[in-house]
Amino acid sequence: MLTQVFSVSPEWSANFLLILARLTSAVVASPLFGARSVPAQAKIGFAVLLSLVVLPMQAKPDAVSTNLLVFASMIGSEVLVGLAIGVAISLVFQTVEMAAAIVSVQAGFGVSAVLDPLTGAQTGMLEQFYRLLVTLLFFAINGHYLVVRSLLHTFEVVPAGHADLSVIAGDRVVPFFTSLFSAAVQIALPAFGALILADIAMAFVGRSVPQLNVLVAGFPVKIGVGLLTLSASMPLVVAFLSTFLGRALVDVNGFLVP
Repeated sequence: MLTQVFSVSPEWSANFLLILARLTSAVVASPLFGARSVPAQAKIGFAVLLSLVVLPMQAKPDAVSTNLLVFASMIGSEVLVGLAIGVAISLVFQTVEMAAAIVSVQAGFGVSAVLDPLTGAQTGMLEQFYRLLVTLLFFAINGHYLVVRSLLHTFEVVPAGHADLSVIAGDRVVPFFTSLFSAAVQIALPAFGALILADIAMAFVGRSVPQLNVLVAGFPVKIGVGLLTLSASMPLVVAFLSTFLGRALVDVNGFLVP
């Protein structure tokens, strides 16, 4: 009977823990992958699977300090970098929800809120619609592959054990946020512009017919104008969202510098 002894190198074990810390924090902070509706076992299993994929691709790890505090600080740095990448990806989705919130409040949908099963928070119906739309587009453009590639790309730029907040390119963060805000305005602009014109028209009606309660009569008008504008502009919005999602998810790769 043959017996085989397997030995695990302490350096590779420590390297695996560092990789796992970065990927777990990134997965938890990422949209869809880290949603509350996704079981914790699935999130951990996905992070472990990605870690096993990344581990053989890493160069031979350096000797890890036996000091527990030093190793804990390295784990903390990996967690912070993973959270930064995950939050950046999540903000791409939040951009679309911000645009939907702008239109929702202006159209009068903001008075009603329902429970969002993905986040567990109360959001408007229009925000939920746009969330479902961007989720479908996310999978249609293979956004899940782009997210995984972004996570794996971080180890090509910054190997495990060498991460700290200084690797985040500060000069690229502000343009990234600026592009997200600009995209939110562009998504909301068609419906928002039509609703502003509807408000101006209702103001003229109120001045012409003082007996008319413009506030009450304006609600169905603004809802109708908002729905018609959203329906008419939907092909353009879908095309813009597809381009925006692909570009934004690729831009996340430039957040880290060696």
